[in-house]
Parts: sequence; C-alpha cells; structure tokens
Amino acid sequence: MSSAGPAAFAQQKWRLRPPLPIDVEELAGLPIFSGVPEKARQKVIEQSKKYLALYALEPGEVVLREGDYSDSAYYLIEGSVEVLLGALATGQPQQSAQVRGGALSGGERRARSGARPGAQRLLGQGGRTSDSLVFAGSHGGQAAVVLAAGEVFGELAALSRYPVSATVRALAPVVVLQIRVRGLRTLMQVSKEFKKYLDARYKERVGRLLGAVPLLAGVDEGLIAELCEQAELLSFEPGRTIVEEGAPADSFYLVRGGYVRVATRAGSSDLAVTYLRTGDFAGETALILDEPWPFTLQALEHVELVKISRERFKQLLTRYPQVEERLWAEAVARLKERGAAVHDPTASEHMQMAMDTGLIHGESVLLIDLSTCTRCDECVRGCADAHGGQPRFIREGQRYRTWLVPTACYQCSDPVCMMECPTGAITREIGSLEVTINGADHPTRPCIGCQNCAKRCPWGNIVMVETGELRPDGKAEEAATKCDLCLTRPQGPACVQMCPHGSAVRISFKDLERVVGTLT
Repeated sequence: MSSAGPAAFAQQKWRLRPPLPIDVEELAGLPIFSGVPEKARQKVIEQSKKYLALYALEPGEVVLREGDYSDSAYYLIEGSVEVLLGALATGQPQQSAQVRGGALSGGERRARSGARPGAQRLLGQGGRTSDSLVFAGSHGGQAAVVLAAGEVFGELAALSRYPVSATVRALAPVVVLQIRVRGLRTLMQVSKEFKKYLDARYKERVGRLLGAVPLLAGVDEGLIAELCEQAELLSFEPGRTIVEEGAPADSFYLVRGGYVRVATRAGSSDLAVTYLRTGDFAGETALILDEPWPFTLQALEHVELVKISRERFKQLLTRYPQVEERLWAEAVARLKERGAAVHDPTASEHMQMAMDTGLIHGESVLLIDLSTCTRCDECVRGCADAHGGQPRFIREGQRYRTWLVPTACYQCSDPVCMMECPTGAITREIGSLEVTINGADHPTRPCIGCQNCAKRCPWGNIVMVETGELRPDGKAEEAATKCDLCLTRPQGPACVQMCPHGSAVRISFKDLERVVGTLT
C-alpha cells in the first residue's frame, strides 16, 4: 500500500499526460457497456469517444480530490483504488474498509460481450468480499473503502454538481476510463441497466439531500429512507419543460442538479418568477391546496430531479404537521412572488436577465452603477494594491441598463473552473465562499499555467498573466489569476471599499430580493 506525501497526495499531474489510445472494439467488451444492445454498442461508443478518455495511473496518484468539482465519472478497468472518507463523506464514520469489485477478466469480457447481463452481473456486483482493512499511518487512521476493477465512482458528483465527497487514489497501477458527464448521460439513455444501477446508488445517498432540506427538518430518518426508496429520479435536457402551468399537480420535486426556471403566464408572455438550484424544491402549493400547477418549470441546463408522488408526500404531512406549516409559509411566499411578477414585469425582467447571462450562478457578483461611476479607476487601483500590483478584475464587461458587470469572478455556486486542476492549485475551502488560485511559487500546489481553469470558466473571468519567468522553450511563463474577494484583507473587497462614490457593490444572486432592489 502506498504512502504518498502531502505534495503527491494533492496533485493530479496524470491529467497533463496524453490519454491512452481507445480501441472501440475492446471497450465494447467492458461490462459497463454490456447493457447497450450489442448491435448498437460500438456505434454508441464511437459517437461518445469525445467524452471518453483512457488513462494509466501509478500507485499513489490521485484520481479525485475531496472538495473539488468534477464533470466526470470513472470506470476502473484494471487495478484498485482507495476511497478516503473525509469531511464531506456521507453516513456514519466507518471503522474499517470494504473491498468492492465485480470485474470480469479479459477473456470473460470477450466471451460475454454479446450478452445483456442481469443486474447481478452489471457493475460492481458479485465480486465483493468481506475482507476488512484499516488504513492508518500517514492519514491518521482515516477510514477508506477499496474499489476493485469493475467499479464506477465519481458519477454522483458529476451529475449533481456537488463537491466530491472523498479522495480517490490508486493503490496499484490502474487503468481508468474517464466518462465526462455528457457521455454519462448518453450511456444512461441507451442502457436501462446502467441507469437502474446509478439510480440505485443515488437513492442510497438521496436521504442526506432530503434530510438537509429545511422543509423536512425533524422528520424521522426511517421515513426519509422510505421516501427515497419510492422516489423517481428524472433528467431533463436544457430548455425542456418539466411541468406546465395549469397541469394537474401530482408530485413534489427536489432539484438534485442544475438550474430550473420558474415562470408564470401573463397574457401571451411567460414571466420569470424565480429559479431553483440544487437543494431547492417545488410543488408545495399544489400539495396543500389541491390545485393545478401555478407555475411552469423549465430546465435552464441539464437538470436532475427527485420526484416524490403526491400521495406519498400527503402521508408524510399527516405524521408531521410542522412540515405542513412550513409548506404553507413557502406556498404563500411563492404566490407573492408570482403576484409581484405579474403586477411588476420589471422584476421579472431582472430575473430573466440573470438566467440569460449566467449571473444566477454567482455568490458574489461585482456590479458598478454607471449612473454614478466617474471612471476614476480607484476600484482597479485598490484591487491592484491588495494583490501586489496586479489587479484581479477588468473594469469592462456586459451591461444591463445602468449597470456594468465587470470581468470579475462570480464565486459560482458550482465552480466549473475547479474541475481537473492537475496540481490542486485552485480550491474552495469547505464551507467558504471564495474560490482561490495559488501562485506559481506555492511549495506543493502551484499554478503551472496549464490554462485549464481559464478555458473552463464560462464567463471569461479568469485571466492568464506573465510571472516574469521564462519557460524552457524561451516563452514567458504564465499563471492564472482571478478575484479572491481580497481574502486576506480585513476590510473586505478593495473594489467596493475604495470606490469614492459607492458605485461598486457586490451581491449574491441567491438573494433575489436584494437583486431586484439593487437593479430596479
């Protein structure tokens, strides 16, 4: 068993290596694809190749890091990995490790490649042992689970866009198939067995998601487990309507991934009322008032939902009257929002702008009121002074009415920039707001200028700057930089404090009331 030091433990430099060549015929023989009809299997893999990558890792190399965000699931073809259960792991602390597997040998894969297996032969089934191990030493007795060839991991974080809940690293030389989320969704669509397998795994954890919803605070864990068992897991493509206003209301929905637009009809138009993100819910009004849906729900991007039937939820209300009281409070608040949108379409316009521009992702968005801004650039100078002479934002960007949205990090709820940083240089501490990037001089987790985070940011809010050093090829060395909310500055963000006219403000687009009040 390897004992990687802190530096090796933090890094994922295998991401900088070119992937192994993909043999479509060989991949078609893997159990993960066995639920796809044989005649269509190679075609499906060929069409999904741009979302697949094959990597060989050495012992000690980290596949996934706890706290990171990921857009990929991983199928373990050869070798074994350990899953180190840390601060974000679910369930009770484990005292020992379990070895999980279920792989077929190469010969067995070829022999069975034409069969559509039963559930017992699909991923991670049938190869488990009762062996128990405790991993101590360099990780202070941190419990772990060992996964053997044939297992899938990382899919829940990829689909739900939650931070990765545990660190996964290679115990021996391994070969893994990286499946980006688009390929994962394709596989779920064409393989009923694979979708069933992932849904079953998700239901094991959805209780934590339901239990964290304030609406269900105090509900018995046993009843939460029953709700999970009977829940239906749904996926929607961007732009798809989830429910239509006026349709019969028969379900309660919990968002497990993505963003949902909530709208209401006003004449021939649909007015945006609000939006839902991971952990939010809808359906409370219809549940308690026995009326049709008062809103239309539409997927703004790929959306994953938990659907609980009205009948099952009604049973919960009879046992927990406090939940019904919370439902009434939420229903009244939502109906007020609906009325406000109908009577004041301007507020709806603000919501729609936030959805169209992506600002709904922002936890701390810098806005500058151009009606009072004199272009003195004190905000930029203050930022530069707080960061060694290098400003972390650009006073240019998109405009909305009298407001400027500068090129500055939004500190997104689910920061895609954090995905696949090979050295772990870009991080967000658990429970914090700020996404930060280490400098090139960091001793163990430096930015190496790979541009991965800059390319991933949908809003162009990460920029590359020269470090003053030269690369071996003679070109200027670069490092990524972005706003970190002046994390080490006691007075807070300099851009806001140094503005002499109060034109610069920072708001969270979670706080819809403040958003409307600011932009109106």
